[in-house]
Amino acid sequence: NALLSLAANLGITFSPQDDETAQIARITEGVNNLKSPCLFVFDNANKAEDLEKYFGTLRRLSNCHILLTSRVTALEDVPVHRVLPLDKDFAVQLFTKHYPKYSLEAAGSETLENPSNLLQNLLQAVGYNTLVIELLAKNLTVFNKFQTQYSLQSLVTDLQERGLFAVQGKAVKTLYQAVSLRTETPDNIIAAMYDVSALSDAERFLLNNFAVLPAENIPYTVLMQLLQPTEAEVYDDPLSSLQQKGWIDFYETSNDFKISPVIQHITKRKNATTLLDDCATLIDTLIDKLHPDNIHEDNYKMSTVFARYAEAVVAAFESPQYNLSVLCERIGRYHSTTGNLSKMMLFAEKDIDISEKLCKLYPDNVDYKNNLAISYQYLGNTHTALGNLENALGFYEEMNKLFEALYAAYPNNVEFKNGLAISYEKLGNTHNSLGNLYKALEFYEESNRLGKALYAAYPNNVSFKNGLASSYQYLGKTHETLGNLDKALEFYENFTTLMAELYASYPNNVSFKNGLAISYQYLGNTHTLLGNLDKALGFYEEYNRLEAELYVAYPNNVDFKNGLAVSYSQLGRFYKDKKNDKAKSRIYFEECQTLWRELATSFPSYVEFKNNLKWVQDSLKDLD
Repeated sequence: NALLSLAANLGITFSPQDDETAQIARITEGVNNLKSPCLFVFDNANKAEDLEKYFGTLRRLSNCHILLTSRVTALEDVPVHRVLPLDKDFAVQLFTKHYPKYSLEAAGSETLENPSNLLQNLLQAVGYNTLVIELLAKNLTVFNKFQTQYSLQSLVTDLQERGLFAVQGKAVKTLYQAVSLRTETPDNIIAAMYDVSALSDAERFLLNNFAVLPAENIPYTVLMQLLQPTEAEVYDDPLSSLQQKGWIDFYETSNDFKISPVIQHITKRKNATTLLDDCATLIDTLIDKLHPDNIHEDNYKMSTVFARYAEAVVAAFESPQYNLSVLCERIGRYHSTTGNLSKMMLFAEKDIDISEKLCKLYPDNVDYKNNLAISYQYLGNTHTALGNLENALGFYEEMNKLFEALYAAYPNNVEFKNGLAISYEKLGNTHNSLGNLYKALEFYEESNRLGKALYAAYPNNVSFKNGLASSYQYLGKTHETLGNLDKALEFYENFTTLMAELYASYPNNVSFKNGLAISYQYLGNTHTLLGNLDKALGFYEEYNRLEAELYVAYPNNVDFKNGLAVSYSQLGRFYKDKKNDKAKSRIYFEECQTLWRELATSFPSYVEFKNNLKWVQDSLKDLD
């Protein structure tokens, strides 16, 4: 069509009998008769199919150099020069050119060469895209002509929290896709940059998944892990097609793919009706990869990546979805394991927000109520770690209230029964920490009663067996505090027996190994109080051995590092109080002091680490 439109300029007329082939031949002849050198520029030749179909026609223009501007990244036998996004300096210059009121001083910077973090956040959020930078800068100029109505801070916040198409927009003038200045709002211009309707179903599916993942290099092997293809190479052709058409970038040396933030925004807006369904497998895979039993692999190397991916996925959807709520819970538990309490809190609150909205929309859906109860549990756990026991108690009470109602309505539902048992345990823990020992004991006994019933009915259910073991642990702990040592020892022995069986059956399960280690600690405590010092020392040494193995294997696990510190503190206390061996006691106290100092420094939000560090420092002073 572009060639045929030149007929008048070339003085060519077509006869009524000329078909398209004949018309193209006449144009080709006319062009080849032009005085050389001759340059032909085809702008926005973005359809790979057209370029391939008419490649021979273009080659017949022997009198011309031909330049194609295109999003197509490769065409057989055609040299390609890739036009990269602007670098930082040019991007800042472009922004300030179109938004002269931008104040470097007000933005927290002093020179143009050192732009503010705020402006850098904007540039990164749009992938340094030339047109988008221009449009957003012009948009601010129009908004703030006489007074600041839409600040750079507000613009960046909208970009980061709600996306490119949530930016407040006023009409601006641009030459994009026009021969004269056109007046449009930025979102309309940006939305016209790419046409998703021309994509195949497979291409759309892949693009939607890239749109919700971070705009960073994603290895092909990792992408396949996430998308779980039914056949090994089923996505190879559509990936190649997306790359050729310029929707995604591919880096051969690293075998990575990357999508630009602008294309992500356009894709999410234009494919809004298919986005969630296309990303269902991705979400389910991330939920599985972040399961507590799976996150420890390779010392959290891949779970760290998957958690970052999952955070981007959650942020990509605005409407409440059940599987996103579950994903929030998994993200929060990952951050709990690695000690990031602020993110644990963030995703626990996000989980509750989604769950409460779902319960409001579907008040009769018991799965949503169950999920809300679980989300209260994890927010309670976060407040417990932060030392906010009253807040934690409130969330555990909400959890318990929901599970009591669910179990009363569905007494044969074992999931609700188990959830109720866990809620009693959480209430017991909190009352125990608050000093309400007899109230705590009541909750622990209720948890144990339900745990026994579940384990008796389902002896092969690993979760129920682990839950019963946990209830014995807390009953023993409470009776030990109350001075009922024989009872405490009986409960601790039951706890140890179950954990030993679980660990023997599942030796790769780090939670069971840690549980067994903790059971040895409590047996050591009780035998110490009963005067069985040789037995006590043996259990403390087993506790220390297992915790040391866990810490060596998983040094980034906060609980394991803390557990090792506790085991050293128990040995130090034992040698100080029972053996009167200050030298050996000092060795163990110095070991746990080192660990607790590192934990308190790395994770200052954890009240427990600060308290433990102060205790061991005081204990070392007492040895002087």
